[in-house]
Amino acid sequence: MNRSSKNSHDILIGVLSVSAFLLSCQTLFQMGGEPANAVLVHGGGAGLVTCSDGSTHNTNISFTALSSNSTVAGNWTLYNFDTGNAGLVVGGPIYSGNLSASEYQVLGNSSEDENMIALCSPPLFGPVTISGSCGHEVTITANFRSNYPLSAEQTFSGSSDCQKGDT
Repeated sequence: MNRSSKNSHDILIGVLSVSAFLLSCQTLFQMGGEPANAVLVHGGGAGLVTCSDGSTHNTNISFTALSSNSTVAGNWTLYNFDTGNAGLVVGGPIYSGNLSASEYQVLGNSSEDENMIALCSPPLFGPVTISGSCGHEVTITANFRSNYPLSAEQTFSGSSDCQKGDT
């Protein structure tokens, strides 16, 4: 299996795992018991990632996160399909953060250490912090780690839908 197929496979497994978690939460909430104050945020956008070597890449980001009963879970994906390139898809779990009906800040990581974001040289890698305001035509900010400089902030234009309610 080539690296691109392996990365796509890992992302699909991560998305399916998060989907199963979200469905199990919904099932538990519908069974009764104490209502939980939950927030669901999903968003995505497009941007120009600028690497420390000065190269730029048109890249998309997407994410989904659920906060319920002091637990945050979700998934993020970064993908780039430059002309003449096989493409790059990387992502991983979201495991912490603060979500509200108006803004969010979540923390995630790559699925594996070898799953570095090889879009840049030196590569970007997790942990990743994704933050922004809820709405359409908003800025989504993603901070990655890099060997040079130590962090790399990237911005994407897109939308983030935030839903809050008792479940």
